[in-house]
Amino acid sequence: MFKINKEESKVENLIIQQINFSTKKNTWKNMFLNGVDHLIDEYYNGYVNTKHVMPFSPEVFQVAEEFQEGDIFQRALILDTFLDANTVLDDQLENIIRSEANYLIESRRKEGVGGWAYFPKLRELPPDADDLAQVIQVLCRSGYKKETTSLFEEPLKVLFRDQANIDKGWESWIIPQENQSLEEQLQTIWVNKAWGKGSDIDVVANVLYALSIYDEDRFSKEIKQGLSFMYNSHEQYSWKSTWYYGKNYGTYMSIRAICANNGDKQIVKKAVDFLINSRKADGGWALENEVSSSLQTALALLGIYEANTYLGINIDSNWLEKSRVFLQEKYNKILGWESSPFIRMPMGRPSGYIHTILTYESATITNNFVTKACQKFILRTNKK
Repeated sequence: MFKINKEESKVENLIIQQINFSTKKNTWKNMFLNGVDHLIDEYYNGYVNTKHVMPFSPEVFQVAEEFQEGDIFQRALILDTFLDANTVLDDQLENIIRSEANYLIESRRKEGVGGWAYFPKLRELPPDADDLAQVIQVLCRSGYKKETTSLFEEPLKVLFRDQANIDKGWESWIIPQENQSLEEQLQTIWVNKAWGKGSDIDVVANVLYALSIYDEDRFSKEIKQGLSFMYNSHEQYSWKSTWYYGKNYGTYMSIRAICANNGDKQIVKKAVDFLINSRKADGGWALENEVSSSLQTALALLGIYEANTYLGINIDSNWLEKSRVFLQEKYNKILGWESSPFIRMPMGRPSGYIHTILTYESATITNNFVTKACQKFILRTNKK
């Protein structure tokens, strides 16, 4: 496995800090640079602020340790941003990208259908389509497609062959319907007991985007099916997630999936109108009945960027500047941007009664999406 030399990493960080960005003090470029520095620091600190740690009682679950850790999905998200940033930083993040790609490869499930699970050591939790989609995206973008295709094929086959729902979406959990191993039988029990079944908008959108990167021609039938699901699942041209807080994440992911697969432009236009019209007076976006946050603002801006790029529509600079100033004012030199609720895990779905919402949030994840958004608007500025 590829390893990064510590001395080399220090030099790499210094070089990034010395890049000659705009002389203007407050710009998308400078916010982007700040965000990248925070993400690099988190990488060298072992992602201590990124891991999702949850208790699973040994009296109930077949676990060797009560506290289970998960960081696969989060690190795949951050790797995606490192890949974006690398295009601005003249390939100076190659070492980090290779290291993270290798980590994801080694973190896969080694038995059954393979794939990736949110808590990799929790036997009751199946591999899922959301993790699979995110890993496919970043490994293909990292240049590992040829080496990792074999890791994707079996879980994709199970997802599309055994999991299609009547609503034209797919189950989020990747478990074969027949000839199940003992572990897959255990996972099926827990899907029906706790995790829940059904097509999740946020997951289907992520899978659709992954297919556009992986092999859009071979999966044209599945893409058409998934787009039909997206068109029929919006609520006044916004998409509310199952596994994430608010509408901005689901709407951003849905817009991105539709645009990447040359989907319905009218739906995209109405979706971006929803995002634009839901901005607060301070230039930010918020969860329902809450104040504006950096995370919700970054997600909305990413959706607006994807939509307007696809539609060929320019964003008004004065309008956009208010959102940039909002993010600038939320920035803290030590923490970066603030932690905000991101992942929501509804417990009790199979019974139809949600009795608990388990929450994950991390300042690193907020930094990740803000950095990603800033990089997009650097590109927009450069195109002028």
